Amino acid sequence: MLSRHLLVLGFAACGLARSVPHRIARQEPSTTGSATDARSTICGDIIDAVNEGYQIFAASDAYECLTSVPFNAAVASRFVKYWNETLQFQSTLAYLKNPPEGYQQPAVDVVSEFNKLQQKIADGAYTNQYDFEADLQLLIFALKDGHVSLNAGVLSAFYFASPYEIISVSVDGKQTPKVYLTDDFLDSTTQGYTASAIATINGTEATEFLTRYAALNSWGYVEPHAEWNDLMSHPTQDIQGVPNTFSGWGTFYPGDDLTITFENQSAPLELSWLAIYNDFANATGPLTTGGDFYNYFVLGLLPDSFNDTQEAADFAGDEGNTVVSAPGNWYNASYGAFPEDPDVAQLDLGVYGDGIVSGYLLEDISVGVLSIPTFDAVPQSIGNFSSAVVDFIRNASTAGMQKVVIDLERNMGGATSLSYLIFKLFFPELMPYAGSRRRSFDLANTLGSATTEWWTSLNEADDSDRYTKFDEAANEWVITDRLNAATGKNFTSWSEYQGPIVANGDSFSLTEQYDLSNPTFQTAAFDQWLLTMYLPDKTEWPFLERIWNPDQIVILTDGLCGSTCALFMEMMTSVGVKTIVAGGRPVDGPMQAASGNRGASSYSTFALDADIVKARSLDADLSVNVNATLPEVRDEAIYTKYGGFNIRDQVRKDDTTPLQFKYEAADCRIYYTLANIYNMTRLWHDAATAAFTDPSLCVEGSRGFSAADSSPKAPPKPISQEPILSLNSTSTQQAGVFEEVPDGLENARSRIRVSTPTQLCPANKICPFGYACRSVTVTCAAEGTRTVPACIPACQNGGQCVGTCRLTSDAESKRQTFRAQDGTTQYQEKLSTGFCYPRQGTRALGCKYDPGTI
Repeated sequence: MLSRHLLVLGFAACGLARSVPHRIARQEPSTTGSATDARSTICGDIIDAVNEGYQIFAASDAYECLTSVPFNAAVASRFVKYWNETLQFQSTLAYLKNPPEGYQQPAVDVVSEFNKLQQKIADGAYTNQYDFEADLQLLIFALKDGHVSLNAGVLSAFYFASPYEIISVSVDGKQTPKVYLTDDFLDSTTQGYTASAIATINGTEATEFLTRYAALNSWGYVEPHAEWNDLMSHPTQDIQGVPNTFSGWGTFYPGDDLTITFENQSAPLELSWLAIYNDFANATGPLTTGGDFYNYFVLGLLPDSFNDTQEAADFAGDEGNTVVSAPGNWYNASYGAFPEDPDVAQLDLGVYGDGIVSGYLLEDISVGVLSIPTFDAVPQSIGNFSSAVVDFIRNASTAGMQKVVIDLERNMGGATSLSYLIFKLFFPELMPYAGSRRRSFDLANTLGSATTEWWTSLNEADDSDRYTKFDEAANEWVITDRLNAATGKNFTSWSEYQGPIVANGDSFSLTEQYDLSNPTFQTAAFDQWLLTMYLPDKTEWPFLERIWNPDQIVILTDGLCGSTCALFMEMMTSVGVKTIVAGGRPVDGPMQAASGNRGASSYSTFALDADIVKARSLDADLSVNVNATLPEVRDEAIYTKYGGFNIRDQVRKDDTTPLQFKYEAADCRIYYTLANIYNMTRLWHDAATAAFTDPSLCVEGSRGFSAADSSPKAPPKPISQEPILSLNSTSTQQAGVFEEVPDGLENARSRIRVSTPTQLCPANKICPFGYACRSVTVTCAAEGTRTVPACIPACQNGGQCVGTCRLTSDAESKRQTFRAQDGTTQYQEKLSTGFCYPRQGTRALGCKYDPGTI
């Protein structure tokens, strides 16, 4: 029986090894004890297996562990207070409560929902930590904002996954798409059989089940079409080395069993849902019970007796043996979907390289394709990114390409500078608007007034003050080196900026713009790079005139475009560039091109906490009474790997509605097909044909909704579903309540926080556990770019970190298969590890102010 054994699945770094499953014999649960007694050491058994090299487990075992973790109301209340306070800085609260017509997701009153959550704590509604965190995470997800994120507590310990990936494709681009197993489809293309569509999942029609799964687990999208695509395989996901939400990034327990039936009546697949452990081996110290799990994952505590010095040395490894060379194309990483011979390839192009950009010339239709699957570039690669885009434009124009497709599928954002860079390369004579604003309220205005006053008072004649002023020029709370969008001049003070402008029942600041003519601001905002074409009287930019007009360019997305990607799309569409979107739920009609976050700035809870501490330390030297307004202590209570929110909205000129809440349909929508889903050349042909020559290829009813149309149709009625935690019927285990030990272990020390600033490596090159001494390229001082040894934190599967998660190798683990009740379940997804590289050099890394130039 599954309840008697811990089912463990490790990952083999290479190949599709089908090895004997690793089972850990378990003690029979007591038939007379309480629920708390039953398998009380399940968490410890999982950690023991992790320390032996296993990473993937049966979801039921992970869930049993999670629901055995006790709950402490005092800690939970402090965490709710912390997040309730944090989200006062979230720019969209009023619009979430009262969204405009056309918004495709349910309204949510965030403040009211936090009050309800606190009331449930007070009422004793929670008996284990998982149930509390699941409710809190549901509220975070309800904001439908990719900048609002929380990776903390017991939910940070596991991701849930299907053993198999899926795709959603139409037979011919006209018929409604159906869902297939990705492996079955890929095998059918080489083995001469016809893959069958999936009929049901766990007894529910496939589309209905996946719609419910997406509503629960797909995070940060403004419409269900994007949530649907977030579940599906795609070559541009494969080349980034990360899983999707269905096959590796599920947040909530999906149930035990996974049964898939097929339309052709072939034998059903009897599988089990999986759980991927999301921490590192030998990191927890001794851990046996759910209480121990609470101490480590919730309170962030290690036993004081635990000596992790040797583990830290082992963890760091040999830098020379961890990096996989970049192949210079995406062919193998995409299972043959991308061409093997790109016409342009950024230096070090590959899953484990720094390269991102590739370009292709489709001479038979005179179309150049610029592929940019992400803007999340490590800072030292931005120059090579720029060179690759320049090379593409030169090569495509020299070859006489009449049209351009910019492929942004699976692009969820990254370095803001790259949106400004690419826009100016295509339209050198134009300036993007890129206006933004934030909520105006006492905490924010006190913080902004204090920080701006301090920054303005720095003495540039003093070396230390001058470097500080350079470093802090793009500080989110410094406003006097940003432009008032209404006047085109710098703000003179925070009080001028704070307004308020009243809209939709809330107060907002005036609209700001980056002062791109100011090199000091630019280099601080753009990871120490300088975009010279935005400076006055600069003429050395590669292209002084546009090569293609807006009607010769189309942007291809899958709806997942967000953050920097959405900013870039707004820049391009505002001058007339058209969009085409692929995929979406299997229903005709329009679909939005950028359904990820459309805000102007993501901000971390770590940064906000540091800002408040800094401002309070300056109180005696400022005219504003900081300490009377800002909280003395920001107690996050629960150990947090990452927390973030959207601090500024994107808004258009003379408009007050955030772009996040506007219905922005693509000019055309196409379905992925059997012929193009894993053939990028065919997909680009199909997209270009639909966009430029044959609009009949667009999905029925998808045209005429774009803002570019002279009289756009009204947005469709929302089709979103409320998330339901119980995808399958499950029972909740009572784990007990911590009443008397709100602060955890008596003899303990805290885990190192991932928000800790990056530091140089010590002489012995042994960093704290979870960090490794790695070579980091920084641009600083008069010596320009140089490489320094720094302690940087590890990341897994492209996960969140402060900086950029640069994947360096496949994850090493012992097994890739385990035995389900009547067959072998094999995990198909590739797991990867890497390190979080800092976005910019700091003086802690030996830097002084000196920009890179591109």
